[in-house]
Amino acid sequence: MIYTEIYQPRISDYDRNGKLSYEAILQILETAGSHHSNSVGDHVIEGSQRGIAWILSAWRVQILHRTNSKENLYIATWAHGKAPASVVYRDFVLSDQNGNEMIRAEAKFALLDLASGRLTRITEDLFASYQPEDKIIFDTSTPKLQIPEEFDSEQMITLRRSDIDFNGHVHNTRYLDFAMEVLPEAIHGIHDVSEIHINYRKPVKEGSMITVKRTTTETSHIVCIYSNTELCTLIEILF
Repeated sequence: MIYTEIYQPRISDYDRNGKLSYEAILQILETAGSHHSNSVGDHVIEGSQRGIAWILSAWRVQILHRTNSKENLYIATWAHGKAPASVVYRDFVLSDQNGNEMIRAEAKFALLDLASGRLTRITEDLFASYQPEDKIIFDTSTPKLQIPEEFDSEQMITLRRSDIDFNGHVHNTRYLDFAMEVLPEAIHGIHDVSEIHINYRKPVKEGSMITVKRTTTETSHIVCIYSNTELCTLIEILF
């Protein structure tokens, strides 16, 4: 089943350069995915209230074009993978009103028992409700992210209440916003990001103090987000 919907951009979706912001891109895709889940009876917030939550473990987002138009965006999303399993995938295509692809993305999900803090198996019945497709958006696998041996800079960030979601953790789109904060000022408004890889390892919980560390390679910025000394999220931003 390929779920589709139309999205009308908000003013708050655009950055200071008048383009769709990177965090907004994740938010738009995430929202479409949750609407798809609701449509098959797998309500995300209700599931969390029952003690079982879908958790996002990885993003791969390819950015072909960031619009500065206020016209409608068209989103298609579908699930793929096999069950029973520990992880499944959701793919996305975001297009403009003329059908031109703007964003291609893949998200990796697992199912968490909130009481035990342990992953639980994704059953055939649950996954079948999504009517998974054989179609995949990327022909090649995402390279494994490596923790840099050294960093060029680091910055402490104090969490705000608005950073915390209904599971009591920093919301997944906020990590990308934290990463963008530590990029060199010179790249903002000059270079567009071509691809984003995010690997979520541990959730950052309410009340934590976080440290964001960055290093730059010839092709990308690599950002590590720590809660105390524990690595929670690893992000690669390619230009």
